[in-house]
Amino acid sequence: MLIVLFFLSIVSFCQGLQRPIVIGHRGTAYLPELTIESQSLAHAYGADVIEIDVCLSKDNQLIVIHGKIFIFTLHRRLTIWFRLDLYLDGVTNVNEIYPNSPTDSKDLHYVIDYTLDQIRNLTVHERTVPFNDSQVYPTRFPSTSSTRFQLATLNETLDFILGLNKATGRTRELLIEIKRPEYYQESNRSITSIVLSTLNAYNLTRSTDPIILQTFYIEELFAIRYQLNSTLRLNALMISNDANESSSDYEYYRSEQGIRNLSNVVQALAPHFSFLANIDSDGNIKGPTNFTTLAHKYNLKVYPYTFRRDQSPRIDFTKFVTYFWQTIGVDGFITDHPDVILEILSTNINCASMKYLHSILVLLIFIQFI
Repeated sequence: MLIVLFFLSIVSFCQGLQRPIVIGHRGTAYLPELTIESQSLAHAYGADVIEIDVCLSKDNQLIVIHGKIFIFTLHRRLTIWFRLDLYLDGVTNVNEIYPNSPTDSKDLHYVIDYTLDQIRNLTVHERTVPFNDSQVYPTRFPSTSSTRFQLATLNETLDFILGLNKATGRTRELLIEIKRPEYYQESNRSITSIVLSTLNAYNLTRSTDPIILQTFYIEELFAIRYQLNSTLRLNALMISNDANESSSDYEYYRSEQGIRNLSNVVQALAPHFSFLANIDSDGNIKGPTNFTTLAHKYNLKVYPYTFRRDQSPRIDFTKFVTYFWQTIGVDGFITDHPDVILEILSTNINCASMKYLHSILVLLIFIQFI
């Protein structure tokens, strides 16, 4: 009888230790981001979900690409921000291929000003800082490598991920971030409608399909659900208002009322990790906020971003990840390093299981001698 109880206890405990999901942010950190090769590596490492970003080309093709905010501090009191979400600069050799066709005063190149055929001529490299070409993450794949990587379309990415799922028998979901819907609305284009139309062509329309949509423009999520009538799963990306990511008021949407309203539309919240914990300038966590508790109150999953092992040398990455899982209770991690997160989660589960088994064995031995 004791053996049966022991076995059932182990099964129950292991079920309770189900790990958070792991989302490979732009694929992985080991190859140029968002390339088919990077996505392939994330799939092989075992990421549950692979995250990509899409922008529109001049001929309305969905290009898998992402820019970034680059911050230049020229003086202690003078900082210049360049937001490059919609540009080809920083991740391609656009300046070499099209040196005489800048599209704004900073000599940068918008994705939307180039056709798919023109974009096919470009080579992708590890992210660099425009204007000086220094590598943003120096320890990653060399930006000077002669290996030729290319940008992919959403159609090509869907074909690839679905094909890889079939070939391996392992389903990895695709998380598609729709970049800056408001920007395209200014020129009477709906990037969201084009994304949904593309997915419809693949018969990917249901909440049970391996597709999730997300965007920082939260009002677009309401439109997806109520105006475009999509039943696909939705995530709400969130950041501080001063990042000017969209016109959405994230201070409102992180309040209880905002989270309650979002729960009518989305299945998960994807905030910057600073929404979930009070962190000082040295990277020390001072304690959790109430964000995760409120989200769980309204049955929303919480997938914070972006966990990068090479983000800051001051942070003990293993302890950082473990705190967000075991203390804050997140439901998943959006990370450039899915293999590292999976290893940390596995180690924590194994350690917890061993401690539990040890306690059970001690108890059995004690019972045997009384």
